[in-house]
Amino acid sequence: MKFPQKAIDRFNAKINKSSNCHEWNASKQKQGYGMFSYDGKSKPAHRFAYLLHKGDIAVNPEHLVLQTKSQNKKNYNSTHVSKEMVEKSSVKFLYRLRSVRPELEKEIDALLMLLVTEKMKDEDDFGFEKIKKENYL
Repeated sequence: MKFPQKAIDRFNAKINKSSNCHEWNASKQKQGYGMFSYDGKSKPAHRFAYLLHKGDIAVNPEHLVLQTKSQNKKNYNSTHVSKEMVEKSSVKFLYRLRSVRPELEKEIDALLMLLVTEKMKDEDDFGFEKIKKENYL
């Protein structure tokens, strides 16, 4: 597939390239997938990259399955939602809940202690003040 150079340059500007990996540094969905807008439409960045470097994406009709939205969502969540993503979302929710329900502070603090992992100590992608986070680690 042929894209205008302007779109390719804009796409490449959103990528941090290392020797063996290309990391997306622009907008992402909740699930962590990068998103890129081209020709007035937003599409997953990995799909744009595939189209750019490999060409059209082949579809085998034998792989298609008819299912309801509910079934599709269940199947998607069972294969795309990681434990780490659930933990991060839970911690973020509990911090918000703590600010609006101060009477539940002790219970929320106990839950936070259970959810906060060693990996989260180094990350500050929740938008919380470091001091506040360190109180619970």
